[in-house]
Amino acid sequence: MASQAAVDKHRVTAVLVSHNGAVWLPEVVAALTSQTRPIDLITAVDTGSQDSSTKLLKSARIPFISADVETGFGQAISLAVNKLPKSVDHEWIWLIHDDCAPAPTALAELLAAIDDRPQVVMVGPKLLGWHDRTHLLEAGVSIAGNGARWTGLEPLEYDQGQHDGNHDVLAVSTAGALIRRDVFEELGGLDPNLTLFRDDVDFGWRARAAGHSVMAATGAVAFHAQASANERRAVEVDGAFLHRPLLLDRRNAAYVLLANSSWWILPWLVIQLLGTAIARAIGYLIAKLPGYAADEILAVGSLIVRPGLIIAARKVRKKQRFVSARVIAEFIPPRWSQIRLASEGVVDAVRAKLFPENNQISTSSVLDTNEDEDLLTPVSTNHWFGVFKRPEVIGFVLISLISLLNSRNRFGALVGGALPISPAGATDLWRTYFESWHQVGMGSTVATPTWVAITATASLFFLGKVQFLITTFFLVAPVLMMFTASKLLKRLTGNTWISIPAAFLYAVSPVAIAAVSTGHIATVLFMILAPLVALLLRDIEKIESFTWRKVAGVSLLLAVLYGFSLMIFVIGLAAGLISTLSDYGKHAQEANAPLYSQRLQKRAALIFVPFVMNIPYSLETITHPSRLLVEPGLLISGGGPINALLGNPGGANSLPIWLVSPILLVLIVSLFSSTYARRIAEYGVGALVIAVVISSLSISTHGNEASSKVWPGPVLVLVTLAAVAAGTVLLDRLRETLVLSHIHYRHILSALLLFTTFTYSVLAIGWSVSKGADSLVQANRETVMPAFLSVEKDVKILVLREVGSENEKKIQYYLSRGKDISLGEPDVAPTLTVAIADAARGLIDGSGVTSSSTLSDFGVKYLYVKAPFKREIIRSIDGLGGFSRTSATSLGVVWKVTAPASRLMFVGADGVRKELEAGEVGARTYVPSAGTLILTETYNRSWQVLENGYRLDRNKNEQGLPTFTVTEPGEISLIHDGTIRRGWLSLQLIFFVIVLVMALPAGRRKSDISEKELA
Repeated sequence: MASQAAVDKHRVTAVLVSHNGAVWLPEVVAALTSQTRPIDLITAVDTGSQDSSTKLLKSARIPFISADVETGFGQAISLAVNKLPKSVDHEWIWLIHDDCAPAPTALAELLAAIDDRPQVVMVGPKLLGWHDRTHLLEAGVSIAGNGARWTGLEPLEYDQGQHDGNHDVLAVSTAGALIRRDVFEELGGLDPNLTLFRDDVDFGWRARAAGHSVMAATGAVAFHAQASANERRAVEVDGAFLHRPLLLDRRNAAYVLLANSSWWILPWLVIQLLGTAIARAIGYLIAKLPGYAADEILAVGSLIVRPGLIIAARKVRKKQRFVSARVIAEFIPPRWSQIRLASEGVVDAVRAKLFPENNQISTSSVLDTNEDEDLLTPVSTNHWFGVFKRPEVIGFVLISLISLLNSRNRFGALVGGALPISPAGATDLWRTYFESWHQVGMGSTVATPTWVAITATASLFFLGKVQFLITTFFLVAPVLMMFTASKLLKRLTGNTWISIPAAFLYAVSPVAIAAVSTGHIATVLFMILAPLVALLLRDIEKIESFTWRKVAGVSLLLAVLYGFSLMIFVIGLAAGLISTLSDYGKHAQEANAPLYSQRLQKRAALIFVPFVMNIPYSLETITHPSRLLVEPGLLISGGGPINALLGNPGGANSLPIWLVSPILLVLIVSLFSSTYARRIAEYGVGALVIAVVISSLSISTHGNEASSKVWPGPVLVLVTLAAVAAGTVLLDRLRETLVLSHIHYRHILSALLLFTTFTYSVLAIGWSVSKGADSLVQANRETVMPAFLSVEKDVKILVLREVGSENEKKIQYYLSRGKDISLGEPDVAPTLTVAIADAARGLIDGSGVTSSSTLSDFGVKYLYVKAPFKREIIRSIDGLGGFSRTSATSLGVVWKVTAPASRLMFVGADGVRKELEAGEVGARTYVPSAGTLILTETYNRSWQVLENGYRLDRNKNEQGLPTFTVTEPGEISLIHDGTIRRGWLSLQLIFFVIVLVMALPAGRRKSDISEKELA
């Protein structure tokens, strides 16, 4: 002791706290006894260890105190300090965890750092990882405003001395902290309410507020396993009632902030702690860690319900505070630093997931080069233009040129065919999706399909410009089709001279050309995504091996496709029924009921989960089954069964029927193959049968009164993909056979197949870039409604126009709301009212004497006949009466209905009809007397009229319109109650979140993570 006194003036007592730490304790004891600056006294406290910790302490001849298992770390330290002799000057307590081993020079470095700094009362070492001793854990610690432990370090930061030096900090970890004994006793030691975690930050905060300094001396090093925080041992201290470290850590963090912060900032801290806890809880729920999520909420909640604990703690700290609270501010990290560090962590995590590091270390060196190599020998290099000889480059350049040439009339806002006018911004689509009442035709409450919300979300990548999104989508669609198809076909053959041409044929198939030319968004999207779905479901015959996470992931993708066309559901349902029947026959013979049940459950989930995710639109197909066979947009007729049999959807702008694709031929040839091509062809033929059956049906929907042949595009996508895949497998396996054998029927069939394919490709490309460019879908095409009819907002206009081909013209009539129908509106359009249809036919054939009064009853204010038109129709309307011509231009002729026609009509006791002001959906106006209020919209129970706080009685008149009985004059309010719509949307969101969480990778508790990963 005398020699030691000559070295320095300090007396150091090491207090070691152990709890089931036998794994780390031998190294810790060895580290303490091998310090270059010997420790004056070592004492220990064991808190109810069940392992060999106490035996190790005895064998090391370290005196220890046995304490209760629920004794906290701070209480254990106080027990040891109270047993020590009376305090002397320059006496220090060295706090040691049983999983923290100081380096041999640690104590010497700590004492050297505080030798000429009398104001420092707490100093700590640089903490490195226990297993990876280059992993920098801490060099001082603070606390963020949301309670997060703040070290200022990046995750898994490598120690290169970048943080070395002596630094003023808010606090240092109790693992290796050196504290002056007199200050420790003066401040009452570590807070007994903080049995574990955050007691270091609290003590440092209190020491700073008492006018002292705290320092991190990185010349001193200690290696810390963080056993409790990393769940390497159970947390059994008092207060950890669920024995989970996260709960205790979060609770103590909130305690430290609320007990030490200035009183005026407490409300903001409470809001911040609650908000952060909720956000973290949601994150843990998404990661499928409900225990951690509960810990976040319980941690803050357990403090809020016990405000007396915080009040008592603040009283103690008020007595100990001798300087302004502003001295702490410089150590609290600014918000931008937290955001920057968090965002960098997210980016690094995503980068590591997408671009995993190659851990293979290259051993090549310049020293390994061959000295005998002739440096004058020219090195053979490939010419740069050799890249254009690769099939991938040739194929994608060619399809890009074809797409550009075919789209020469489609640069701008697209409209035509099945594609209505696109709104200018995503806001209009969101309004269509969320609104409960649609101002289309006579109005409807049809649920908006999910594709509207998907399109609105996708437009965010185009700055909310929906028109830009649609134009770009149709422009790059053929390239994307070829790209995704090539991804699938490369799994079937390693020969790119087979896979790339096959992918090219997929992109110029009849269904691809027709879908782009006619504006069938769903078919185009399915063409792009179908190969990806096939990749995900390539092992569908072993569906029992699919994890539920994979089922959820595929369901998300299928839900997107269902959202665009429920015909995908029909295809999946048919395939599921066939597979289930096949399974039943096979497993009934094998008596393997559990396997059959497992396959049935997962197959049903793949089919019906996406259907449920698209409610309420998908559920409405129960009462409107025709919606199972339609796509977004206007109804365009298909070509019928013959076209479908040839792989061509038919109809306007499809390839002519004489331009036969090789799809049917490939499927037939593949059926006689002994390779896997036969299995693929069986799927293709099954889909072809469904396509032929569907294309023979006629339906009327999307507000169209006339029946049209069903467009079988989505089913033909599967037929085309199956034919291309089967042909790829067939040629890949057949190539070697043909080379090694003499000429026989296989050579003839192969030559025929290749010739047919080549001929089709040349003719299809020629038709596409010539006549196909003048498609129904064009940019900046003249719209139906003239601009002057859009002045009056939401006015009903009956439109008559000629449609059809040159040889077959017919008159079409529909009800407009003063503007052309836009994207999303045809999908929610109601069927045309019978009375209005009869009135329109009467105008056309000249028998409509009562047409004007009928139109007036339904609130139709104008009649518009679009040019070109038959003069007989114009003269007939002029002679009918009830209409007054308002304009006649090159665009068409407009008449106004002379009788009162408004969205909201009032009929008084005298029977006189009066027009009332009304908004787009709701209205607020005045009724002069008792009478009847007529709303010229489709009857719906959600229509409500309020007067003087009372709801008026609702009825339905002879025209089927909603009427309300007014008993007295006064101000009325017309509303459409959207509660039901909001409820359905909430349910849809819940289903989406559940499936999304199931599809996301699951998080792991720290106890499940290996030591190597933690390091």
